[in-house]
Amino acid sequence: MSGEDSADAWTRRARPTFLYVMYALLLWSIPMGLLAGLRPAMAAAMVRGMAQYLAAIPEPLYALFGTGYLGYTVAREWGKRRQ
Repeated sequence: MSGEDSADAWTRRARPTFLYVMYALLLWSIPMGLLAGLRPAMAAAMVRGMAQYLAAIPEPLYALFGTGYLGYTVAREWGKRRQ
C-alpha cells in the first residue's frame, strides 16, 4: 500500500509536509533579500543576516533534504512507470 492510499491521514501528509518544511527553510531567504532592497543602507545588514541564517542550517539537514527529495522523486516516478 502506498502512502497516498493509506487510511492514516498522517501517513498521507508525511512526505509533502517534509518537503514543505524544507522549502520554507530555504525560501525564507528570498523575502529577506527583497526587504533588504528597500533600503540600501540596510542591505548589508540583511545580507549578513541571510548568510548567518543559511549558515545556521546544519549541513546534515541539507543532505537529508536532498536525499529525501531525490528519493521521493525517484520512488514516485518508478511507481508511476510500474502501473
